[in-house]
Amino acid sequence: MDQQTLNQKNNIKIYVVCHKPSYVPSNPLLYPIQVGTALAEEPLEGMLHDNEGYNISEKNKSYCELTAQFWAWKNDEADYYGFFHYRRYFSFDPELNRDDGWGNIAYDRISKEVIDELKLQPEVMRNIITKYDVISVKGRHYPRIKEDGVLLDVYHEYGSVPFQHRQDLDITLQVLEEKYPEFKEIAQGYMNSFVAHECNMFIMKREVYHAYCEWLFDILFEVEKRIDTTWYSVEEYRVMGYLAERLCGIYYMYLKQKEGIRTFELPKTLFHDTTPKLVLNPVFEEGIPIVLSANNKFAPYLDVMIQSIIANANSTRQYDIIVLFNDISEKNQNLIIWGARNHSNISIRFIRVCEYFDNDKFFVDQHLSVETYYRLIIPEIMPGYSKILYLDCDMVADHDVAELYDMDLEGCLIGAAKDIDVAGQINLKQNNWDRYAVEELKLDSPYDYFQAGVLILDLEQLRRTISSEEMIRMAVSHSWRCHDQDVLNMICKGRVHYIPQKWNTLMDWQEPGRSRMQILKMAPRKLYEEYTAARKQPYIIHFAGYQKPWNVANCDFAEYFWEYVKISVYYPSLLRRIQRCFGNETNCSVQAPVMVRIERDPMIRQVANKVLPFGSRRREWVKKVYRKFKGLAK
Repeated sequence: MDQQTLNQKNNIKIYVVCHKPSYVPSNPLLYPIQVGTALAEEPLEGMLHDNEGYNISEKNKSYCELTAQFWAWKNDEADYYGFFHYRRYFSFDPELNRDDGWGNIAYDRISKEVIDELKLQPEVMRNIITKYDVISVKGRHYPRIKEDGVLLDVYHEYGSVPFQHRQDLDITLQVLEEKYPEFKEIAQGYMNSFVAHECNMFIMKREVYHAYCEWLFDILFEVEKRIDTTWYSVEEYRVMGYLAERLCGIYYMYLKQKEGIRTFELPKTLFHDTTPKLVLNPVFEEGIPIVLSANNKFAPYLDVMIQSIIANANSTRQYDIIVLFNDISEKNQNLIIWGARNHSNISIRFIRVCEYFDNDKFFVDQHLSVETYYRLIIPEIMPGYSKILYLDCDMVADHDVAELYDMDLEGCLIGAAKDIDVAGQINLKQNNWDRYAVEELKLDSPYDYFQAGVLILDLEQLRRTISSEEMIRMAVSHSWRCHDQDVLNMICKGRVHYIPQKWNTLMDWQEPGRSRMQILKMAPRKLYEEYTAARKQPYIIHFAGYQKPWNVANCDFAEYFWEYVKISVYYPSLLRRIQRCFGNETNCSVQAPVMVRIERDPMIRQVANKVLPFGSRRREWVKKVYRKFKGLAK
C-alpha cells in the first residue's frame, strides 16, 4: 500500500482542547473539545464535550486538559490521537524555529498566513503523522541557571514557581516506582536532564495512545489519593495537569528507547489571542444599532460619548451599542457597561475584532489609530443588521441619535456630512485637494467629499456592492491621505445622502497665528452658513483634530464635553487630567494657580463651571484654597 493510500485510510483526530469560546481553523483533522463541560453553565456550541459517556469531566479543575485525553481514550475511535491546546498547536514545518525563550513560536493570533507558515494543511499533516508512532513537542532547553544550588533540571524546575510543590512530584515519582519499577531508571534520567517535553501535547498511534492512557491515569488516580489539596489555591489545584506534563515526558523517553517505535518532534506555537470570530445579531427586535471603535487609551472618552447618547436617549426606544476593539481591558469594559446598569433600554457589547486585521499592514500615527479602519468590516461581522449608525468616540451627542438613525437614505449606500474642512482647503487652493479628490479618489466633484466620523450605513446595499475584504485590500493598497475615509468616499461615490452639519459639527482649533475657522470660512457659502447655524445648536460635536477637551482646557466646545464627563464613571480621573492641564500640576488636587487662570480666562472659566459646578463642595474647597493663596501672595 503506497503512502498516499495509507494517509487517506487512516483516521486522524487531533483534539483542540478549549475551556472557553476559541477560534479553531477549519480543518478535517482538528476537533475542538470543551473540557470541564460538567462544571460549565452550558456547553459550548460547535465542539465535542468531555462530559459525555465515561468521563472525568468534573475533575477538570485539577486535571486540566487531561479530561479530554481521558474522554477520547474511553469514548472515541481513531487510528491516531493528538492533542493541541486552544493557544498551542504543532508547527508541521520541523525547521521552523523562532523560540521566544519558552520553547514557543509566538503569534498574535491564528490567520491564513500563520496557517500557511505552520503548514497546517491536512495533506501535509497526514504525511508527517502517518510516518511515526508518536510525535512529541520539541524539547525545551532550560537556561543554565541554578535552583537550590544546583543547575535547573526537569526535577528542580518543578516547584520553581509558587503554585507547584516539589513534594507532589516526589509522591508521583514514588507511585511510578511502585507501580512500574521498570520506569525507575528512565524517570531518573529524565528528571536529571535539562530538556523538557511540555504541555501534554502529542500525537500517538492508537495502540501507543491506549497503552499510555492506561499507564498515566493508573498513576494519577493513585497520586490523587496521596496529595492533600484542601488548602490549594486555584493555580495549585491544577496539580494533576502539571504532574502529567512530567509523566508525559518520561513516557516519551520510554518510547524513544523502545524497539520498533518511530518517534519525532515538532515545535509548538503560542497564540496570544484565539478569540473566535463573532457574528453579531441584534439584541433588540427594533433597536437602534450604534457602532463605535476604540482602544484602551480612549476608554474614558468612549464612555463620555456613550453617556451623552444615554442622556439624550428616548426612553421609548432601544439602543444596541456595539464597541469594536482590540485591547480594551476587561476592567474598562466592565466600568463602561456598569455605567448603563440602570437603563433597560440600553445594551452595551464589546466585540474584539483583531482576527480580521494584520495591524502592521495599516498606516497609523499619533493621530490615527488602527481602530479607525474597523468600520470597514462592519458589513461582514453584522450580517443580522440591515442598517447601523457609526460614530467616532472623540465626540459627544447633545441630541437623541435615534432621529439620525431614522433618516431615510433614499436608496443611498451611506449617510454622511460633507467635510467642510476639506471644502475650505479646496477653495484656499491648499494641499491640492481639488486634484486629489477628482484624480485620485475619482469623485465627480471635490466638494462631494464627506467626513466619516458620523455615518449611517445601509449594510444590505454595502454587502451587495463590495465585501469587507475588498475594502480592507483597498485601504492597504495605497497611501491615502485620509485612509479609510478616502476608501469609503470612493466606494460610495454618487450614492451618498448628505446629512446636516449639525449631526457632525467640527470643532474649531486654535494655534498662534491661525485657526481652523479661517479654513472653514473659505468653504462654499451655503455649506459655511449651514455650519455656522449648526454651531449655535449642534446635535453631535466632533473633536476632530489634535486638540481635545481632555488635553486643551479652553478648546472649542469643551463645555459640551465636560457636561457629560460629570455623569461618567471616569469623572475623577478626567478631572485630575484637566487639573494638570489648568495648572500644570502633577498631583490630583486643584491648586490655587488654577483659580488664577480661571479668573483671567473666560473660556477656561466656562469649562471650569462644568468641572467645578456652582454650589458643589469641590468648588467651595477650591475657592478656599484660592483665597489662601491670594493672602500668601500679598
